[in-house]
Amino acid sequence: MSGETLIAATLLVPVVGAALIAALGRWPNVRESVTLATSVALFAAVLALLPGVQEGLRPQLVLVEMLPGIAIAFRVEPLGMLFALVASGLWCVNSVYSIGYMRANREPHQTRFYACFALALVATMGIALASNLLTLFLFYELL
Repeated sequence: MSGETLIAATLLVPVVGAALIAALGRWPNVRESVTLATSVALFAAVLALLPGVQEGLRPQLVLVEMLPGIAIAFRVEPLGMLFALVASGLWCVNSVYSIGYMRANREPHQTRFYACFALALVATMGIALASNLLTLFLFYELL
């Protein structure tokens, strides 16, 4: 896969996961399976970016150029890559922990929690891969 496709995947996987989690909220086992599958898929997408970054490549994706030189864009830098790896890896661990915690305490609104957590990961990936201050600001505000 190309770097652009992988960057798009790191942003789309949690969005699709959040939508599926919200849609499948009536079935806790399925909802939590989707939560786990989404977290693993995101981590896999971020891991797939790693070899290119280690070789010195800096994949980038420009979503929208509003004015010349002002765009919503993403670029994978080494420090951002580290941040994305840590965040996506911890989401896997957090998903396992939170499923047990939320079920054991019979917490209300579990579906909302898992969906919002997935959306928070979209914002986190946007922050980690931001190419400029505009993109960083937008995703920081989203978070």
